Amino acid sequence: MEIFYICVILVGIFIVCFALIWMVIEKKNARDYRLDLDERKHELQQVIEDAEQLLIELNNFSGYIVDRLEEKQKYLEELLMKVDGKTGSADSYESRKPDKKSAESIATEKKNNDFIPDKDYMSLLSEKKGKLISLDDRKREVIKLSRNGISSTEIARLLNMGKGEIELISRMCK
Repeated sequence: MEIFYICVILVGIFIVCFALIWMVIEKKNARDYRLDLDERKHELQQVIEDAEQLLIELNNFSGYIVDRLEEKQKYLEELLMKVDGKTGSADSYESRKPDKKSAESIATEKKNNDFIPDKDYMSLLSEKKGKLISLDDRKREVIKLSRNGISSTEIARLLNMGKGEIELISRMCK
């Protein structure tokens, strides 16, 4: 009977040792999961930082593009002024620019006189219509925020738009 008790004790010791080894292995695997989560968190933070850097670079590039377009526009306007000056034409570039009052006064004058509009009137109205910008809610929000003194970078982050687009909208509405 003593051998039976010794065998039972040995089997019990073996089971306890096996359970302890199993617990150590499981604990090690649990640490690996935590390390894996920490690694993934770090990778996600890196991706977010890279995305923010890319956003900054895109905003800088769009700002550069807007500046270049403005430079080209000024250059073309200067060229047109020079050409008008050299040709000495009475219809210069400045006089061709429609203003709000002249287009409206021509329109009311034409309506009051009840005669058919000529080519100059139609071209003046088409130039005026070509310069109108349709404003949707986002553009109105951009204008509102820029008038409140919020920087274009902050507006771009708030509305999830490009900084260059924000600057272009705010400059066009000034």
